[in-house]
Amino acid sequence: MNDICKSLFATVQTLAPQTEYEDFYKIVEKRERGYEERILRDIESGITLEILTAKKHKKTPEEKAVIIKQKKQQRQAKRKKEAREKSTADEILQDDRFFFIAGYTSGGAPYGVTWEEMGMEPWEDLKEK
Repeated sequence: MNDICKSLFATVQTLAPQTEYEDFYKIVEKRERGYEERILRDIESGITLEILTAKKHKKTPEEKAVIIKQKKQQRQAKRKKEAREKSTADEILQDDRFFFIAGYTSGGAPYGVTWEEMGMEPWEDLKEK
């Protein structure tokens, strides 16, 4: 453990130059059991130092194709969601007083074209005359 601490301490020293080796060693000692458990778990699951230090593997064309397909599906789903949201936003807003609500004042009151101005009764069917 002392050899490992010495090699790790060199890195710690570059990040925190004021750190004393004894303080660092005490911290590692305190965490040793957790480290040991984690290392044993990694060994059991087949993770080795060679795997951890190896360069990332390059994706095969098949893996790239799968990733591209997933991204395409995500984009399509996002576009469908945006289209649904836009279609609900484009609906004509009406109430018992207004045939068409053009907007709302800063106080929240609606303004627009009333049913009376349209010469209609509220919720009257729009029929071709």
